[in-house]
Amino acid sequence: MINSKTSNMIVICLLTLCLIIIQDKNTAFSQSNFETKFDPIHIEATEGIEWLSDEQVYIARGEATAKQNNFELKSDVIKAHYRETQTSETEIYRLEAIRKVIVLSSNRIAYGDYGVYDLDNSVAVLTGKNLRLKTALETIRARKSLEYWDKKRLAIAKGNATAQRGEKQVRADTLTIYFSKTKDESLAASRIEAVGNVKISTPNEVAVGDEAVYYVEKELVTLLGHVKITRGKSQLNGSIAEVNLKTGRSRLLSKSGLDGNQKVRGLFTRDVKQPEKK
Repeated sequence: MINSKTSNMIVICLLTLCLIIIQDKNTAFSQSNFETKFDPIHIEATEGIEWLSDEQVYIARGEATAKQNNFELKSDVIKAHYRETQTSETEIYRLEAIRKVIVLSSNRIAYGDYGVYDLDNSVAVLTGKNLRLKTALETIRARKSLEYWDKKRLAIAKGNATAQRGEKQVRADTLTIYFSKTKDESLAASRIEAVGNVKISTPNEVAVGDEAVYYVEKELVTLLGHVKITRGKSQLNGSIAEVNLKTGRSRLLSKSGLDGNQKVRGLFTRDVKQPEKK
C-alpha cells in the first residue's frame, strides 16, 4: 500500500517534471517549470532534463538555461537541487552551473567557469578563469571568486580584484561594490570598499594604501594605512589621505596608531629644462 503522503509526493514530482519534448532537426529540447520558495523557475535544455530522485536534483544538459523573473542563468549543465517543504511539496533552492557560465540580471552580466545560485538569498557565486561582471558603466574582474547579491545590490570580488570605469581603476585583494539606481533606472556603482594592497589609478595620479573607500559619483577617495600618492615625479606619504579625483586635490593626515607613521612626508620635483647648446 502506498500512503497518501507518498502518493502526493509522486503526483507533485510528476506534475513538476512535466517535460515537453520538441523535435527540431533531430535535437531534443526539454523544458519545465519548477516551484521555488518565491516565484517559479523555468529550466530549458537541448539534450534533456534528468531527474535523480535519490539525490533530489534535476540535471539539465546542453545549452541549459534557468529563468526566474529578470534573472537568467546559462551554462552547459545546470543542476537544480530541490528540497521537501513542510507541506510535503518540493521546491528548488539552489542552482549549480558547470562550464561556460553566464548570469544575467537587469543590465548586469557576469561570466565564469562554475557558479552556484542561492535562491533563498538571491546570491550568485562564480569561480574559474576570466571572472568578470559588466554593467552599463563598470567592468569588475577577479581571480578567486565573484559574488553578486541581487537583493542587496552589491558585488564582492576576491583575488587581485579590479573595478574599472572609464580611465579610473580600483585594484585590491578584495573589492565590495555597492550599486544604486541611476536616472535611467539602471544600476551603477555608487561606493567601492577596497581592502588589501589597494591601488587607485587615473591618467594623472596613482594612490596606494592598505584600505580605501571610493565614492564613485563624487569621485572622492579615503585611503587608510601606508598611503602613497604619486603625481608625475612628486609623491606624498602618510597614514590617511582624502583624495578628490575630480579636482586633483589631496589631503594627508598622520596617525601613528594606524601604521606606525608619525609624520606626513612629501617629495616634490619639477622638470628643469637644460639650456640649449649653441
